[in-house]
Amino acid sequence: MRVRASKTSLAVMAGLTMATAAAQAEQLGAVQLKVLLAGKTISLSAPFGSLPIRYSPGGTMVARSKAMGLFAGVSEDRGTWRIQGNQFCQRWSVWNKGKEQCFTVSRTGTTVRWVSDDGMTGTAVAMQ
Repeated sequence: MRVRASKTSLAVMAGLTMATAAAQAEQLGAVQLKVLLAGKTISLSAPFGSLPIRYSPGGTMVARSKAMGLFAGVSEDRGTWRIQGNQFCQRWSVWNKGKEQCFTVSRTGTTVRWVSDDGMTGTAVAMQ
């Protein structure tokens, strides 16, 4: 009897934990993406440290990174961003060879998780 109660308790706790995690991580739609990005700075977690990107409400963005300067030859870049369906897309002038990338985004609190259309994944922190 005691063993059954323990297994049941574990099963209930596991179910609640999974339900809570699923409820907390929400995939963002077009309106939520605009609220997340427009006029905000998002700090991407990168192998070389954080990369803060400022997204203007008008669809432009700017970022500075000494490490990106070493990697891409330019330490500051500008570009454009837009919402397409339930993804946001961005195109840097120099970084990423000027190619547009689109991302599906989910959020848990201030942590943002993204998956690019080419399969890259990462995290970021939403800042004010």
